[in-house]
Amino acid sequence: MADIDNEKVNDIEIGIVGSGSMGGGMTLLFSQNGSRVGCYDYEKEAVEKLMKEAKEDENVDENLVHGFTSLEKLVNAFPKASKDEKDKKPRIVVLSMPHGKGVDKIEDQILPLLEKGDIVVDGGNEWWAETEHRQAKAKDKGIQWVGMGVSGGYQSARHGPSMSPGCTKEAWEYLKPYLEKWAAKTPEGEPCVMHIGPGGSGHYVKMIHNGIEHAHLSILCEVRALLHYQLGLSNDEISNLFESWWKDGPLRGNFLIGIGFKGLRFKEGGGIEHAQDGIVEKIEDKVTQDVDLSEGTGTWSAKEIAERHVAAPAIAAAHQLRIISSDKQERSKVADNLNLPQPSKAKEAKLEKAEKDKLLDTVHTAVYGAILGAFIQGLDIITKASQDQKWNVELATCIKIWRQGCIIQSDAIAEFFLPLFEKFGPSEPLNILKSIPEIAKELAKTYDAQKKLYTIAIETDAVAPALGASLEYIKSINCRDLNTNFQELELDYFGHHNYDLKGKAEKGHEKGKYHTEFAKMPGV
Repeated sequence: MADIDNEKVNDIEIGIVGSGSMGGGMTLLFSQNGSRVGCYDYEKEAVEKLMKEAKEDENVDENLVHGFTSLEKLVNAFPKASKDEKDKKPRIVVLSMPHGKGVDKIEDQILPLLEKGDIVVDGGNEWWAETEHRQAKAKDKGIQWVGMGVSGGYQSARHGPSMSPGCTKEAWEYLKPYLEKWAAKTPEGEPCVMHIGPGGSGHYVKMIHNGIEHAHLSILCEVRALLHYQLGLSNDEISNLFESWWKDGPLRGNFLIGIGFKGLRFKEGGGIEHAQDGIVEKIEDKVTQDVDLSEGTGTWSAKEIAERHVAAPAIAAAHQLRIISSDKQERSKVADNLNLPQPSKAKEAKLEKAEKDKLLDTVHTAVYGAILGAFIQGLDIITKASQDQKWNVELATCIKIWRQGCIIQSDAIAEFFLPLFEKFGPSEPLNILKSIPEIAKELAKTYDAQKKLYTIAIETDAVAPALGASLEYIKSINCRDLNTNFQELELDYFGHHNYDLKGKAEKGHEKGKYHTEFAKMPGV
């Protein structure tokens, strides 16, 4: 194993700060693709472990991987800068760290060590405004700070992630050959990385990717439970059903369905005593990610829904379910106090095979509709933010980079979306269902199926907030006359908020021009 902090090393191409699961995976990926990498971590054990992995990995040349516990020595391990500005080759340092103050600390430490023209790529999840703050700070020193989402988890970090860099065009042009070499590839060989836009746009797109991911995760856990507990399918049967969806139809190539059917078949190994029906029954129903502050993207996505005023109820409902899920003991005590019915079997569980097969086709359509709806909701948020921040993000670009190496990969949906989005420029469409009738019609086809599936959840007291929110989303945006006129009446009554007259509403979100002094009216 190579020495750590070897001061004789002077030829690394890429420096990686953070040697955990993501940073370690990227170190091995980059070196496997021929890049000479310097990996840094303040914990010597983490660097030693990564160096050992490089030595044992048959796909990696261990001589391309050098370890450091000193940031200064990492920076000095790059080739010495040329005195001729024209020949100067920028250093590239990639950060793979948890969001927040730790990144600020590293920025304060590394900026004085770098030189004008060097590039720092923050490859962690980060709140987009923090990224823009760091970009401004680095710009003062002539250093390019790139906020880049890295999708797909630690396995994609090792084998090829989807990446969303937000930066200047100059930084992108220099990074492009490296990123395209490291990125996940479509079957046609297209790299799943593109320039998203300036500023915090790259981290923003990754944030909403994760918001969509949370909705999809909730939809699938809800439907798995409905299939198992309400409709009586074994986990093996559900696994086979999911595999059929993954192989063919509108959910073909959906990553989460793909790992879902494989996970449901896992029954032994790993030192865990599993139930006969699979490992899932042995796992506590307690999701702490986001609630434990280890991952901010779900919370930030929910925040953006509120502050950008974009309807994305499935994403919001998924986040709420995580919050409720996260404290099992508290939830159990609340259930003791409420003492309401627990989920029960559905009458449909007793259907004959032919009828049940027909019902499962309906479930397939409903799940497709809910997943499609979550995509639409997330993409509407990206469009609104892009317009607000003047990032000029193109939705076609988002779909292109999500075709491989990311958690929301869904091949059939991407193939459906892409030619439709390619017709629009970066500032359009503000509202997908208004601007692209083909997508509205596709979502409408799933309405009856979503209604049927959610009816089963209602009748059996099953927990299905994301499925319910997906249905209510369609109902609400389809309703020509919502019940909110009474809300307007009461707002005007107590707060002089004004209202529009029926049939005379002006376009947009402008406040109405009419007011009634209810308290002065006889009998009121």
